[in-house]
Order: sequence, then structure tokens, then C-alpha cells
Amino acid sequence: MACQISYKDREVLANNMQFSSLVDFAIEVANLTVRDESEQLFADRMARMQENEFWPGRGIQIEEDFPDVEEQKFLSGVFLDVARAIFDRRIGNHEHSFWQSQCISQAYGTGQIFLYAVRQTERNWSPDSTDYREFGSVVNNRRP
Repeated sequence: MACQISYKDREVLANNMQFSSLVDFAIEVANLTVRDESEQLFADRMARMQENEFWPGRGIQIEEDFPDVEEQKFLSGVFLDVARAIFDRRIGNHEHSFWQSQCISQAYGTGQIFLYAVRQTERNWSPDSTDYREFGSVVNNRRP
């Protein structure tokens, strides 16, 4: 059975195992990156949803499940950092590599969908993620 993570006309598809793993990774990364009490509440809420609300075939519809822009901002960075953590081999079982590229794609795509949702109200917002921070430091240190 398949499920999707969606916002308006954008979506990331996953089978149930992929979705469950992706959310587990997001919870793991979220708990490692929380900076304040509100972000901890967002991480805890995702964990409760994973435990009680996500069932086979039930994905995430951002408009309904995460309507708060601050939570969307946090989750955008979290899912982008999940993709990076898999790439860096910091999360997941890397004894076998067949799953990595697809999971990275799903995590990155999900982060981008959350980013798109945020930019509906804050057009120039950028996520606080490892890749965005590294990109900013490279661009800012570039000489003319």
C-alpha cells in the first residue's frame, strides 16, 4: 500500500515501510536538532502522530496535519537534514545501500514541500538546515 506526503499539488510518494522509516528518521533528527521548547513540542507531536495517527496508507497532508507555519519551518529543516544525515551515513542501517538513494530523495522532497508551504506566507524564507547553512557560508566567503 502506498501513501503520500502532500501540499496542494505537490507530493512525495512512499510505500508504508518507506513512510514509516522516513518519519522515524525525522523524529530522530528532530530530537537531535531542537533548539527551544517550541521545537521540542513539534518533535514530540511528530512522535505522537507516528505512534497514534499514521497507519498503512495514511500519509501527511500538510494543510491539515501541520497548518502552523512555525512547525512547517521546523519540519522543512528536519526533513532536509534527514536527507543529509543519510548521505553522511549518520542514520539508518548502512550495511546495505539499496535503500539510501530513494530515502534521500523522499526526505529531500518532503523538506522541499514543507519549504514550499512556508513560502506561501513567507516568500523569502530559507530553512535552517545543514545544506542551507553550508551553502550560505560558501557563497558569503566567495571572493569577487
